[in-house]
Amino acid sequence: MHLQNFSYTQKTYLLFIYVYFLFSAIGLSQGKEKDSSNTAPMVYFGWSQRTTPKSLEPYYKELKTAEYGVQRFSIIDQLLEYHIRKTNTDSVVHYANLYLKEVNNWSQTEKIKKRYSSKANYYLGKGNLMNGLYDNAIKWFLEGLKEAEETNFTEFKYKHKLGLSKSYISQGNTDKAIGILEKSLSEFAPEHPSLKTQNYILLGKAYRFNENYEQANVYCNEAVKLSKSLDDEEVLLTIRLEIAKLKEAQGDFDGAFPEYEKTRNEAKEKGFDAIYFEGSLLVARLYYKQGFYDIAVLGLTTAYINAIDSDNLQFQRESLILQSRSFQQQGDFENAYASMTQLFRVINEINTKQQQAIIKELEVQYETLEKEKEINSLEEDKLLKEAQLSRQKTIKNAFLIGFLIILIPIIALLFVYYQKLQTQSELSKKQEEINTQKVKSLIQEQELNLIKASIEGQDEERKRIAQELHDSIGGNLAGIKLQLSSLAKGSEALKTINNQIDETYQLVRDISHTLIPKKFQQNAFTDLVQQFANSISKTNAVQVAFYPHPKETINNIDEKIQVELFKILQELMTNTLKHAKAKNVDIHLNLIGDELSLLFEDNGIGFNTLEKETGIGLKNITSRIQKLKGTLHIDSSENRGTVIAIEIPDLKKTVHEL
Repeated sequence: MHLQNFSYTQKTYLLFIYVYFLFSAIGLSQGKEKDSSNTAPMVYFGWSQRTTPKSLEPYYKELKTAEYGVQRFSIIDQLLEYHIRKTNTDSVVHYANLYLKEVNNWSQTEKIKKRYSSKANYYLGKGNLMNGLYDNAIKWFLEGLKEAEETNFTEFKYKHKLGLSKSYISQGNTDKAIGILEKSLSEFAPEHPSLKTQNYILLGKAYRFNENYEQANVYCNEAVKLSKSLDDEEVLLTIRLEIAKLKEAQGDFDGAFPEYEKTRNEAKEKGFDAIYFEGSLLVARLYYKQGFYDIAVLGLTTAYINAIDSDNLQFQRESLILQSRSFQQQGDFENAYASMTQLFRVINEINTKQQQAIIKELEVQYETLEKEKEINSLEEDKLLKEAQLSRQKTIKNAFLIGFLIILIPIIALLFVYYQKLQTQSELSKKQEEINTQKVKSLIQEQELNLIKASIEGQDEERKRIAQELHDSIGGNLAGIKLQLSSLAKGSEALKTINNQIDETYQLVRDISHTLIPKKFQQNAFTDLVQQFANSISKTNAVQVAFYPHPKETINNIDEKIQVELFKILQELMTNTLKHAKAKNVDIHLNLIGDELSLLFEDNGIGFNTLEKETGIGLKNITSRIQKLKGTLHIDSSENRGTVIAIEIPDLKKTVHEL
């Protein structure tokens, strides 16, 4: 959620507070110059809306074409690490869910899948922890820890235990966190020095919460030594922030303030947004503790805007709590009420996400249960088939033994009468051969007559359809073409329309001759779609991009499927041009195994899928998709564009049925 997604009223409110308290802070500083002992040190609270950096564009582009499996997971790993560093919590949760989904659908051994699933669960835990959803975070860390232990994935066993400890500290369960962290130091630390630094930091934080400042200081100093040897700037800034918190907790505000200010400014300069936002929040909180409420509100408002821009619900909640208290201390109950209203909204959003996560977990459990039932059913069928085969084998053996017992005396009798019956047998065979030949001749003659009648009927029907197309539609199109030819001399648009009518006329002629368009026989399917996209881009104010993957496999799809897909694309493009007011359209056509997927996305005005009535065009599309045994999903809302996803899960079966 970015600032531009807020309503006009919300943005006005935030900016008003920001400007108002900026001048108030300046006035307060000037008014208190006479008493230097009670003057607040002035700092700069800055905000700039974040945009997607160009450095990420290659990753997004590569993600569209990357092969399913390790290559895609590597790209997702890098995107997740970036968004964690920038505190883009919604992006972290989104890519973590995508990671987990792709791992579950990956055709690999269970051990390999569990190692990657452990990583995906770690990122889900991080995302929920950043949003203040501690119960959810603990659940994901525990699930990932279980998978890491089953596959002996040492690095992520350590990471999950650190994540669990941080969640317990955030919940106030510091003793439990200390137990895990001190045990982890001896169990994992020698192998992973960078994680050992985080272990020291969390131990210092836990002991600070327990007011054991001496022990907290010991662990913070150990973390500083180790981070310097590793030359890790981000971790070093995190430790400095932790040391400043320790000073604040002991009442040393004069020592804590410059350290907060120096650390957050360095973090901003080096691009460590999470440390910068937390440092800004801590500076504002320090102003509040010292009674400088105007400046505290200024800093908290900036921190709140930064938290909104990064979708960080935890920072939003903490900023609003202190902001409302500052307003109360000033006697400004109207703004205190407004801050509390925003606070309730954030708390409600946290609870909603918690519920959504629970629902998603139930869905996953249900899908897992259904898969287990399916596996059990297959195993039961297998056992039944094995039992049936065993029984049939026993019956066959018994029948064979009995048959041999009966056959032996029969062979003896046949041997006795063999000479007598030999001549009669030969005559019977010749008579049977003659009868068989007569029967075959009659059957072949009947089959030939049926085939001939069928071919004649098809020829008559094709001739009638071709004549109707040629005489009626073909004649009309030829007349329209002649009229447009005289008008198209000075207009590129009319020339294009004339060309399209010419192509339509040729299509009617093709249908009238072969009932299948020639262009699908003479051209690659992806080239036809690309030509169609180019013609739309050329004649309309819409840029159409087509991304087939892989091209060669898609071009080898059955011709009937190609014709249906092309008609669906034409219908979708017609709806977009008529209603969407879009500037860009992206078409993704992917074929993985026997599963064909078509993604049609525009950036138009969108529509409410619950209120919009189904038109003729959409009904035609639905009918064609049902014919292909596929599914249709529409995702759209007002002013957010439209995404239409079409999936044909079993292409071979569809081709066979067509």
